[in-house]
Amino acid sequence: MKFIYYALLAAWFILNACEPSHKTKQPNVIVIMADDLGYAGLSCFGGEGISTPNLDKMAAKGVKCTNFYANSTVCSPTRVALFSGRYQQRVGLDHIYFHCVDSIGFDPQTNPSLPVIMKEAGYKTGIFGKWHLGSGEDFQPKAHNFDEFTGFLDGNIDFISKHNTESEVDWFVNHQPANPDGYVTDLLNQAVVDFIEKEHEHPFFIYLPEAAVHVPMQGPDDLPLRTDDFYTYKVDHLFPKEEYMRRYSAMVKSMDDGVGMIMETLRKYQLEENTLIIFTSDNGGEKTGVNNGQVNGHTRGHKGQLYEGGIKVPTVFYWKGEIQPAVNTNKMLTMDLLPTILDFTKIKYNHQLKTDGISLKECLVANTKLEERDIFWMHTEKIAMQRGNYKLLWLNSGLELYNLKVDPMESINLAKSEKFQSEVEEMTIACLEWQKATASGLPAERTFGKKLITKWPCKRDLKTFNKGKTYQWKPNGSVIK
Repeated sequence: MKFIYYALLAAWFILNACEPSHKTKQPNVIVIMADDLGYAGLSCFGGEGISTPNLDKMAAKGVKCTNFYANSTVCSPTRVALFSGRYQQRVGLDHIYFHCVDSIGFDPQTNPSLPVIMKEAGYKTGIFGKWHLGSGEDFQPKAHNFDEFTGFLDGNIDFISKHNTESEVDWFVNHQPANPDGYVTDLLNQAVVDFIEKEHEHPFFIYLPEAAVHVPMQGPDDLPLRTDDFYTYKVDHLFPKEEYMRRYSAMVKSMDDGVGMIMETLRKYQLEENTLIIFTSDNGGEKTGVNNGQVNGHTRGHKGQLYEGGIKVPTVFYWKGEIQPAVNTNKMLTMDLLPTILDFTKIKYNHQLKTDGISLKECLVANTKLEERDIFWMHTEKIAMQRGNYKLLWLNSGLELYNLKVDPMESINLAKSEKFQSEVEEMTIACLEWQKATASGLPAERTFGKKLITKWPCKRDLKTFNKGKTYQWKPNGSVIK
């Protein structure tokens, strides 16, 4: 009997030694940030004619956030907020970082940076996709302690030719320039899977800033729009609705396919129960998408505007076994992600600069109500503020005030009503006080409602470059002639 007992006990120890001890390992973190994906960009958020079965499943089994906002109505500022956990105006960011200017970017030496924090905590770090936080060496992914980088530095590239806004191939593999064949989203999907395959025995932090669904609108089977002898920034305004939505849907599907590949790889190594996954977008959908497919759902406005359609984005948190399925209606922002990730991973925040974002962990796990707070969005000379149900916009055309609870489409301007003058006055004062306390550089010098013309530094002579050639879309095929 003793022999059988000891044999069973030995077998138990052997079996448990072979089982991966995921619960004793720090949890993995994957942040997926779509580009220009509006609130209704996924079928689970009301998207029409869009197939996203993998993200829909994640939303159904995770926390679907119906009141999540990007920190900005354009890309670079939202990415700074993600990395720093702070309002982007604190680093003097007014709009976007320009690819043609190497001397400006988000500096990890003077600001908190999420990948730096994760790397210092023992994580393997990888970025796969769009950077747009500065093209100079001091600001590139390697400077932010990313072990691996596959993707591009500029704000957008051709999904087929990899040509960026400077009409040059902008693609890196493991931090080195490269020019592989293949559709951009497919290449990123495979790169993430390869990274997990390689690093599955270590805790890892993956940042997947998608190229989709930013212009130029191209599905996997479409032709390049930027080549060695022709450049166009975008041509989606030339497409009829059916063509636009065909391309848009193909881009979203490829992104969703990647989520399926990632989940399959996590399950292969029994990592699903030890991985926090966050899916979000950097801002709302573009105007053309709103016109063709209502990609922002039942909201007003689009990318570049501070109405809900420009800043409200689809967001999902998923961690099997740790986060229970729920629909969460609390107001959340991109800058909340850094403190939330650190709270979930039990990493202490030691930077001398305080975050503006808050941890959402308890709210996500217990579906509790967040304490009410004032929230601000500033883009160039325009600012928006939410206080409770009220939203104030200070635009070049004047002041606007909306009660989002009864008027989510922002159609009834209360700013000129005598009944709401106290709200208008208090909120305009709060905007000025916030700017004074938060903004630096050009954002600090701005006068709300007063347009300041700033020179675009990357202007190019496209007429000479294209040698008279233009893009023409025709139902039976696009041509450049």
